[in-house]
Amino acid sequence: MKRFLYLFSLLFISSLLVQSCQDELDTLALTDFPPGILSVTPGNGSKVVKGDFNVVVKFVDGSVSPLASATVKLSTDAGTELASTEKSLSGTLDSILIAGSTFDAANLDAGLYHIDITVSDVKGQAQTTKATFEISLLPFAANNDEMFMSGSFNGWGSVRMTLVSDHIWEVTEVTFDGGEWKVKNCESWCGKDWGSASGSSGFVAETTGGGANANGSPSGLYNFRFNDKTLEFSFVPAVFLDKNANSLYLLGTFNTFEGADYPFNLTDNNTWVLNEVVLKGGDAFRFAEFPDFMGKNWGDNEGDGIAEEFGKNIVIPADAQEAFYDITFNDKTLAYEVKFLRFPSIGIIGSSTPGGWGSDTDLMDNGDGTFSVFIGLTAGEVKFRANDDWATNWGGSDPGTGVATLNGPNIPVAEEGLYYVVFNPSTGDYNISPASIGLIGSATPGGWGDDTNMTPTAGNPNLLTLTMDLVAGEAKFRANDAWDWNWGGADFPGGVASRNGPNIPVPAGTYTIEFNMLTKAYTFK
Repeated sequence: MKRFLYLFSLLFISSLLVQSCQDELDTLALTDFPPGILSVTPGNGSKVVKGDFNVVVKFVDGSVSPLASATVKLSTDAGTELASTEKSLSGTLDSILIAGSTFDAANLDAGLYHIDITVSDVKGQAQTTKATFEISLLPFAANNDEMFMSGSFNGWGSVRMTLVSDHIWEVTEVTFDGGEWKVKNCESWCGKDWGSASGSSGFVAETTGGGANANGSPSGLYNFRFNDKTLEFSFVPAVFLDKNANSLYLLGTFNTFEGADYPFNLTDNNTWVLNEVVLKGGDAFRFAEFPDFMGKNWGDNEGDGIAEEFGKNIVIPADAQEAFYDITFNDKTLAYEVKFLRFPSIGIIGSSTPGGWGSDTDLMDNGDGTFSVFIGLTAGEVKFRANDDWATNWGGSDPGTGVATLNGPNIPVAEEGLYYVVFNPSTGDYNISPASIGLIGSATPGGWGDDTNMTPTAGNPNLLTLTMDLVAGEAKFRANDAWDWNWGGADFPGGVASRNGPNIPVPAGTYTIEFNMLTKAYTFK
């Protein structure tokens, strides 16, 4: 019945649009905006482990002036062009891929590289930007070149950490004293540091410049691990644990039954844990003592959660959506558990969103179970869904703040504006609250102490504008007059800002400033 009423409402609104030229113009404005760059891989400021990789750029545009063409060029820091692709685009979402084999990615030297991007739409509107990334000699992907740990346990000296897998840094067999500590990316406190946490596991926050230490470390001999992407940390007892298997790996259809990249960690007597495994419906797997089929391996003949040696493959139900899981296996009792963690992506969709009911806007994983996004919404309705699919979606009847339920009603949005949206898919809690984006910096009248708020564009609240006089200096964009969320870039008069990016250099002058909340593209005109 709801679907029928929704369709009837659309037909009624359509009849009104035919009668009103002004309404038609307003409707067109909602879907007529310049082309944008949705994502770049490798991302600006990112590191790529030396080896094969692809360059992928995704583009987005409005339906009134859809995408027309784009050019993507890859070059060395010295300006030598390695690859260039020009492609005709179509629709509101398209992409360009440059395969690593075309520019011999695996044999490129370590150093900085640049991706120059130009995109245009059928109206001739265009955007040009550049992303800079680094090919690193680190053994695994990481956001930092080195990491250290300091605290009361070592008189605030520096213990060098080892990169043991993608983004995972480790220090082993350290005697902790239950006191305060921090992790840092420079031995002598010359870079960034993280603290402001407590307990034996959880998430730290950046505290560069004198922020709070982490506290409540355990006492005794422990190993410490830190993820420099998610900022998750854990202390694990560095003791000899009982085990019946020499080691343990996960072998499945998702890795062609070769488990070298899926090793378990022994976390307690006979207890092995593998965190954050991506599984989807129909995936089959088994446990093995080695990364191939040498030694013992275990499956589950009855599907009862108790494995049998050389048993049948364990199969994820066919209707299960792709998601992250933690997997635990006891090599003594042979009991195992596959525990759901989160979906790879959570998006917001609806008549209020830039993509309407046809396309999600992804929320960012905050690493604490919540997902969030700053987004311009028009009056209408929204829902949350996982993996860009209606199989798992949440809705609620309360505007602003409420608890969403699976397949619940559409959430009403009363007024057009810029919002900060937070959603917890585990509990259903959501909050859609008004937000502001301001310009701050030495170039602005308020200096670094006071933002000048930007104005959302009517009909396209994701495009924020501001006209003002600036002195020679620097500027950044930030949300809600706080540094929790801020964006900067090295390019002037335009570019694509990144979160916690560099200050934007600004010459003196009178400017009309634009900042796109979706693409993070900015211009000073």
